[in-house]
Amino acid sequence: MHRRRALSLGATAGLTATAGCLTGLLDDDSAEHAVLEPPEEGVHGDTSYPTYGEPFPAFELEDPIAETSVDVDALDDALVVTAFFASCPAECIPLMNSISRVQSIATDRGFEDETRILAVTFDPERDTADALREHADMLDIDYEADNWHYLRPEDDETATAVVYEDLGIPFEREELGDEYDFIHITVTFLVNPDGYVERAYRGEDPDPGQIADDLEGVLDGLE
Repeated sequence: MHRRRALSLGATAGLTATAGCLTGLLDDDSAEHAVLEPPEEGVHGDTSYPTYGEPFPAFELEDPIAETSVDVDALDDALVVTAFFASCPAECIPLMNSISRVQSIATDRGFEDETRILAVTFDPERDTADALREHADMLDIDYEADNWHYLRPEDDETATAVVYEDLGIPFEREELGDEYDFIHITVTFLVNPDGYVERAYRGEDPDPGQIADDLEGVLDGLE
């Protein structure tokens, strides 16, 4: 179920969080594997990443904190998935705060056992198990709940294959003397237990309440 998408970061210049009607952009079969109704708003034109009704890519990565591997294709939960790097000074801070709130809301509403949150880093060099533990502590993530996984590619090549090509989230390393940063876009996916995308939320500050509502709608629709 891997879906490779080769693209350049320059090609994503138009991929801003622009709202617009999706009428006419969705394939006729888009809703065949989705639980939710089509989104009312979204980006115009083609996107680099999978959207409503499309299969979510399959990949297997290490959870360095739990010291286990997570095979996305083998999971039977509803998934909330995003990509980030822990030392990000800007976009990833509100992004990951929002995703951590989704975990809290899922627990408060009682569907945490049917939900899996996957945070994929594209900075395996710096995002060691210790760095990710510090990140989890900073965000008050409940790692004992066993529904949150930091996923760490083994090297830069794997990060590019999974995040850039499979997930369609372009990023580019920017050298800053002895340090480095990343230029990247932010996308958060809601994936149903059958492995199809229900929502792809663009932007660095997605609404955790909306994600939780959509997540609950997916789970209720499967009952």
